[in-house]
Amino acid sequence: MGRGAVTTRALRDNMEVHVRVTNPSFAGRLSQYTGVGALRESRLPSPWPGPPARPVGDPLLGVRERWYMLGTSDLVGDDPVPVRALGEDLVLWRDGEGHPRLMADHCPHRGARLSIGDVVDGQLQCWYHHWRFDAGGQCMSVPSQGGACSLAARTRVEVAYPVEEQAGYLWAWMGTDSPAPLALPEEFTDPRWSTFPETVAWSANWMLGLENLVDLMHAPFLHARSITLKGGITDDRVLVSDHDDGFEVTRKNQSGVNFDWIDVHLGALPHVRLDIPLPPSAGPGPDLRILGFLLPRDNDETLVHFPRFREVSGGERLIWRSLYRLRLRGTHLHVLNQDKVMLESMRTVEEARRDEHLAQADQPVIHLRRMLEPVFAAQRERFGLPAKTPTKNVDD
Repeated sequence: MGRGAVTTRALRDNMEVHVRVTNPSFAGRLSQYTGVGALRESRLPSPWPGPPARPVGDPLLGVRERWYMLGTSDLVGDDPVPVRALGEDLVLWRDGEGHPRLMADHCPHRGARLSIGDVVDGQLQCWYHHWRFDAGGQCMSVPSQGGACSLAARTRVEVAYPVEEQAGYLWAWMGTDSPAPLALPEEFTDPRWSTFPETVAWSANWMLGLENLVDLMHAPFLHARSITLKGGITDDRVLVSDHDDGFEVTRKNQSGVNFDWIDVHLGALPHVRLDIPLPPSAGPGPDLRILGFLLPRDNDETLVHFPRFREVSGGERLIWRSLYRLRLRGTHLHVLNQDKVMLESMRTVEEARRDEHLAQADQPVIHLRRMLEPVFAAQRERFGLPAKTPTKNVDD
């Protein structure tokens, strides 16, 4: 399982004893015949997360009608995988042709989790009574009634989302409208860029994560003890300029020294783009390019994908890739862990904003909120949810 499988890996770790019967290892088979470990299994707490804290469609669970990165292609192989995205519990699996599929993790028979089932003859089979579903969610077999029958014909998994597999990643369209074309950033398709995937989990709302990314001025303070983000001035103003599907943020009196620029895209594929200066110890080559993709899971859980890119070739590429594997990845994760600690101390939007006082350095945060207000309002109306109070002004 790849780096993009952080959430699944954590869940699978807790489910190890639970799932060994459906796909038993040697230890699982030994337990079946000897009883070793059965007592422990009988007393394990449930590995499943509780129900979402907000109703489906609440913008604080994520913006609908958008593409989201689920993870690297090796997130799902022969076995189905549970995924929580935008407050929905889903199952990711591959059909008989190897195409990824994403649908509700809920068997329409009695409500069992399909993600602890199996893929049999290209169909998703529920472990509970072995009902089978095709790639579109249609029930194809009810074994207790002879397989194909009228009950199967009128039963289906109602919720399903399109998934594309491109550039070594899985992308899900989380909406009911026809998907917009999936236009990947050039870094994924231009061979001049050398890349590494990266995924981290933050126990905080996705809006807090995105606000942290557009906030350039947190870097020289929060990351002052890091290797790459400790330089530059701390007294500065930030500038915001709009473009066709988002905005850019820069610093007035500093460029190319720290985290001094970010390009924010809020359209069909929400993401951010930023450059981080690297010290000579990182090897020859230009700045590190990072793209950020946030996958909201719940009101206080977010999966964040941060693929790294560097435009290097030949010997420089070899040195860069070697150094990244040996040392640089760890130093970069050190920075992300500082963000993690801070954001998890804030947790939810309600907690973070209950008595906030905003400065000029927070202008990108205010700009982000105002750009998203009409999107949030339209989504609330579409799902029949109450309106919210508009964003406050900056305290100069």
